[in-house]
Order: sequence, then C-alpha cells, then structure tokens
Amino acid sequence: MVQTNKRLLYFCLFFLLYEMAVYLSNDMIMPAMPQVVREFRASNHAIGLSLSLYILGGSTLQIFLGPVADRIGKRKVMLAGNALFLVATLLVPFAQTIAQFLAIRFFQGMGSCFIFIGYAAVHELLDDERAVKMTSLMGNTTVFAPLIGPVIGSAVIAVADWRAIFGIAFVLGAVAWAGLFRTMPGPAAAAAPAPAGQAAGQAAPRSLAASYRAIFTNRTFMFGIFTAACAIAPLTAWIGLSPAIVLQGMGASYGTYIAWQCAIFCGFVCSTMAIQRMGEGFSLGRLLRQGGALALAGMAGAGLLYRQGHLFVLCMFVYSAGFGLFNGALIRIALTATGVSMSLTSCAMSLLYCLYLAAGLELYNAVCAHFGYTLAAYALMNVPLGAFLFLALRRMARSHAARGAPGGTPPAALPVADAA
Repeated sequence: MVQTNKRLLYFCLFFLLYEMAVYLSNDMIMPAMPQVVREFRASNHAIGLSLSLYILGGSTLQIFLGPVADRIGKRKVMLAGNALFLVATLLVPFAQTIAQFLAIRFFQGMGSCFIFIGYAAVHELLDDERAVKMTSLMGNTTVFAPLIGPVIGSAVIAVADWRAIFGIAFVLGAVAWAGLFRTMPGPAAAAAPAPAGQAAGQAAPRSLAASYRAIFTNRTFMFGIFTAACAIAPLTAWIGLSPAIVLQGMGASYGTYIAWQCAIFCGFVCSTMAIQRMGEGFSLGRLLRQGGALALAGMAGAGLLYRQGHLFVLCMFVYSAGFGLFNGALIRIALTATGVSMSLTSCAMSLLYCLYLAAGLELYNAVCAHFGYTLAAYALMNVPLGAFLFLALRRMARSHAARGAPGGTPPAALPVADAA
C-alpha cells in the first residue's frame, strides 16, 4: 500500500511537470517574440497569432480524446500526447520562416489537449480528499506560469538565442514523459467501474452522440463557457500582445515588462489563495457577483487611466483578482448544469473554451494592430467587455439561485493560457 501511494504521488508530480512544461513553453517565448518576428521579417501581428494558433491547437482533439481514453486507457493517451508535444517542441527551433514557426506552434499547442486526461486520472485514482488537495495544488501551481515564464524567457534571451527556450521546454517535457511512463498506472488501477451492461470504455456511438447533443444544447453550459472564455480573453491577450505593446510600442525595458506581468497576475494568485481559505458552505452566486463587480471596476479603471502606467497596472490587478474570484464558480455551474458525464462535459468545455478564446485573441490582435499596438487600444477594448461580464455574471448568479443548487466548493480555476 505504501509503495502504491508513493507511486501515485510520483505520478501526480510528473503530470504536474508535464502541465508546467506545456504552459511554460508558451509563456517563456512571449518576451522573445519581437526577436522572432524580426528574424523572420514578419509583422507584429504574428506575435498575437502565435498565441492564437497555440490555443487553437489545444482545441482540435478535445472532442475525441475522452472516448479514446475510455477505450484504450488514459495512460496510453497521456504518453502519446506528451510525445506529440515533445516532437513539436523539438521542431520549433528548426523553423525557417514565420509560416513554419506558426504551423509548428499549432501542433505544439495540441499538447494542452491531453492535460484534462491527467486530471481525470487523478480523480479516478485518488479518494475525494486527496484528489481535491492534489487538483487544488495543480491549479495553484500552474497559475504561476504567466508569472515565471516571462522571467525565465527574458533571462534566456539575455544570454542565448530564442531557440534555447524550446530546448528548456523539451527537457522538462522529456523528464515528464519518462516519469509518467514509469509511474502512471494503467487501466487496471482505475477505480471507476464500467456502466452496467457495457464493457469499460465501449460507449455506443448513438449514446455518445446523444450525450454531446445534450451538452451543446444546454443553455446554462453554453452561456457559462462563453462567459468564461470572454473573461479570460483580456488576460490571455495581454500575455500575447504585451511584448508588442510594452517592449516595442512603449519602448520599455524587459524589467518593466516583467514587473507589469507579475503585478497584473498577482491579483489572480491572491484571489485564488483567498478562495482556498474560505470555509464550507459559501455561495457560488456571491463569488460571481463580487468577482463581476471587481472585474467591471478594474476594466473601467484601466480604460480611464491607461495614460498612467502604474494606475493601469493597478486596475488590471483588480480585474485579475475579480477573475480569480468568479472563474472557479462559473466553471462549476456550467459543468454541473448538463447532467451528462463529467468526462464528456469537460471535453466539450475544453473545445468551446479554446475556440472562443482563439477567436477573442484574434479580435484583440486585429484591433490593436490597426492602432499600432498602443496601450490605449488594448485598454479601451476592455471597457465594454467588463460591462458585459458584470451583467452576464449577475445573470448566472440569478439562474443558479433560481435552481436552488447548493453552493459547494468550486474547482481549481483554469490556468491562464495559458491558458490558457
């Protein structure tokens, strides 16, 4: 039993390393993107497009992975996904044109498709208390990717070529693959029984189609995921566009760029930690309302005060804190509204989330490119979005209260794509 528990702990740690490798491979390269576009003689539009394609790659396999993992086992799917990420990461430094660079980044982004497989395995293999603690740890740890990624990336390009960043990501991913190969249990270790009258993983195609139909026609789920994607779009757009806005448009130093990143995303970290300290029985609706109010205040303030950089950052900190407050509650309400398998619902959520987010990033990129990647263009785009989120979250809170659903503890917030 001790050996089994030790192996499960090592599996969780190596899975966490894989998750961090996927997110850091994106966050580390962002401060180096101005160098990339200069080397390939591309426009600044490619900076945001690189992130959009990375996220879009993360949406391509979601709808299929759940059934495939049930059929052949999560271990095989997880190892195959890690291997795909490693191959793409290895190929990025060999890109000769911006088109090749962007295409490989799309395939590299597919690595994020497999993260939810690991989370599902954790819930299968651990009891309730240990699963909650482990997923909470994973969620809080991956929040730091947007914080430490730009710091590491800036340090690397100060002493080496930008290609070295992908060398670091490859090493992290390779260690994770070796660890998962040795420690991730196979299907026999899973505790979840197969449905009555059905072999494990052998979901009938008609039943599968009916389940997905029920998910995609559920209004609460669809509106909730759309709202969640809209909520994270400003933070993800900042990750993708801040190199062009801060480093090139404003002519600021890497130190200023890193300081702004850390200050903004610390709001998300603080609110996430505050939720972990809350006692039992708190209201999800209250989190939605309070988080929505903070989001509106932060967005409106950033739109009004963008000429004063430190005040803009403070307002974005407030928005980030509001997002961290309501995000987990919003995702939980959306996921539990369908009444369908959590595995399939999570697949559908990941698919829609990535598609909406990629579209939102391209909208930010197009508008900011039109106005020369100025801070004003980014800040003013956020104002109407803040108003929408405030109203949308209040609507979700009223709907949740009308159903009389219990509060409960929200899941760990989705990582900023980081990321989504």
